[in-house]
Amino acid sequence: MDRSKYTIEDFVLDPDFKEWVLAPTKELKLYWDSFLANHPNKAQDINIARTLLLNISRDLPTVEDEFLEAIWENIESGLIDENTAPEGKVVPLDALSSIKKYQIHYPKENKYPFVLRWAGIIFLCFAMAITINLALPSPPIPLPLEPIVYEEHYAPPGVKSNLTLQDGSKVILNSGSTLIYAKNFSADKRELELYGEAFFEVARDSLRPFSVKTGAVVTRALGTSFNIEAYENEDLNISLVTGKVEVDLDLESSSPRKLHLDAGEGLKIDLREEEVKRIKFDEHIKLAWTRKTIFFDYTPMDEVTRILENWYGVKVIFINQPSKDLLVSAWFRDQTLLNVLEGLSYSARFKFIIDKDQVFLTFH
Repeated sequence: MDRSKYTIEDFVLDPDFKEWVLAPTKELKLYWDSFLANHPNKAQDINIARTLLLNISRDLPTVEDEFLEAIWENIESGLIDENTAPEGKVVPLDALSSIKKYQIHYPKENKYPFVLRWAGIIFLCFAMAITINLALPSPPIPLPLEPIVYEEHYAPPGVKSNLTLQDGSKVILNSGSTLIYAKNFSADKRELELYGEAFFEVARDSLRPFSVKTGAVVTRALGTSFNIEAYENEDLNISLVTGKVEVDLDLESSSPRKLHLDAGEGLKIDLREEEVKRIKFDEHIKLAWTRKTIFFDYTPMDEVTRILENWYGVKVIFINQPSKDLLVSAWFRDQTLLNVLEGLSYSARFKFIIDKDQVFLTFH
């Protein structure tokens, strides 16, 4: 299109004109000087178009650093008095210097057409600003952080719970035990806290280690199966059935350390004395509770009492205290409380009375 017929709007939309106003070069300077020399009647339109471009560029939500520098250079150049520039050394490239040179040749217009023209220009400015805002991508709205919701599963005495976790891992929770974990595991870890006893079959996920916290001990695995006993006032037992695990120990009397277990190995941890023993275990005995079998293997009477209370949901009361060296060995598969007590009474030498949910033992 012939630029001599340009309106103010045409100048604003012309790419070469924009570059001359916002990022002038020597070539553009020469071209527009020549244009203004041949068409001095366009000087005022060009000056208005230049002002519009500078204002629109300042309203953009984001501007490149080079773009900003060019704008500021143009503004500063416009403020420099032409009489103060060194003679023969500095030739201003900005659009304003060229416009001023030829603007004096443009005759003044009647004020009313001028007002109408400015009204049209203001409308164009608003239209362009709206178009630019719609075209630019909106800044992302930050999503609110979801609060961590914890699940707590409690298996009451007399009940064993089978759980399938969100990642596909399976858990058998023994009677009187509690398992706590985040409802939806995070992207980089799977953490649980156990009070009591549970058997875990861990779904493999190399990006999210599976950790079970029991007090000062953390058992960590990727894809494996293991049993943990963590009852209050008893030794902590970790028994690895398949795969491998890493056990973090953070005991008060020693520096934190890590131990690794292979299948068939276990740890017996005396938390009171802070003694740690690596042991071998019999899987059939260790996991008997998951198969409805009570297995006592030289078991102290205090532990026998805890097992019976959790298994049958009763309270065992000693009428008199048993011998401290009394150890019990026996096994019962899917038996009633009455049958278990009758079997134990012969080897442990006690009489018993069952009164609803209470069991009274009298030792000989």
